[in-house]
Amino acid sequence: MMQEAFTFLKTIDTELFRYIEEYGLVMYVVLFFIVYAKTAFVVLTFLPGDSTVFASGTIAATGHLNVWVLFLLFFFATIIGDTQNYTIGMLIKRAKAKSGRFSLLKYIPEQTITRATNFLERYGKIAITFSRFVPLMRTTVPLVSGFTSFKFRDFFLHNCLGALIWTIVWLFTGFALGNIPAVADNLVISLILISFTGLIPAIIAFSVEYIKKYAKKTRQLQ
Repeated sequence: MMQEAFTFLKTIDTELFRYIEEYGLVMYVVLFFIVYAKTAFVVLTFLPGDSTVFASGTIAATGHLNVWVLFLLFFFATIIGDTQNYTIGMLIKRAKAKSGRFSLLKYIPEQTITRATNFLERYGKIAITFSRFVPLMRTTVPLVSGFTSFKFRDFFLHNCLGALIWTIVWLFTGFALGNIPAVADNLVISLILISFTGLIPAIIAFSVEYIKKYAKKTRQLQ
């Protein structure tokens, strides 16, 4: 039973059309839960997020799902999920302060926490908005924000902005491309290509850092 549920969740993006035909309107609830759970719990980062929203938009273009219902579902799912993740971070900090030792952060790789902390310190509020476009950062940044007592008002506002941008980008890109037969007929291939876009932020960040270091080294030589 658990294996079947795991397979269902892992293949929700590639087999979404078949699941819609089999389960009907229940899939709206399932799609909401997947996006919510992926953003609310660090341990569920394996769930397909970007690709699920993209696939939903593609299928909505065929009339099997309502794109505006999906927009509201995904928008609120990611806001609620990230806010819960922020709250978990706050509770972990309080528990650690009270006991002096207890912390659920020990179950998360230290390197991941460090990367998220550095990402948040370096980019500030904008990190909350765009972290959902960066693999691993999308779930650890909200958690670290709560753990480091990042002001909730600022977090919530930038969280909502990020949720809006993220939902629009993936859902309506899928919806637009869903009207192209080649995309609709080869959804799996499209999703594989889409998955590589998650590397774009990392590539851009690496390029910017390389250019800065190169420019600094050039100035020193002069």
